[in-house]
Amino acid sequence: MTSRTFRLLPAGLLLACGLAFAQNTPPSTQLAQMGGAMHAAAKVCGDYSEAQLKEMKEKQQQSMKEMGLNEADFEAAFNAGLERGSKDMATISEAQRQQMCEQLRSGPKF
Repeated sequence: MTSRTFRLLPAGLLLACGLAFAQNTPPSTQLAQMGGAMHAAAKVCGDYSEAQLKEMKEKQQQSMKEMGLNEADFEAAFNAGLERGSKDMATISEAQRQQMCEQLRSGPKF
């Protein structure tokens, strides 16, 4: 993963908090859902090209495959997170959106 991917973590976590994770949901599925929510935030903030977003998703999918999550389950979980993240981003105010994007841009660099 690139350092920019990790900079998405704070906002992704904020969005993912709204996701209804079942307690028996495997960690890899939860991570894929969070990745979808982070993807939604990244699209709204506009700091990544579609090619960069695609590459990050592919890398995450490979990581989740190594954790035992098959492609179909990854896509389902990622898309659920993306849908929820997109809905969440659409409901926050412009000021909140700008603040979240700024936090993404100034977040920790790993």
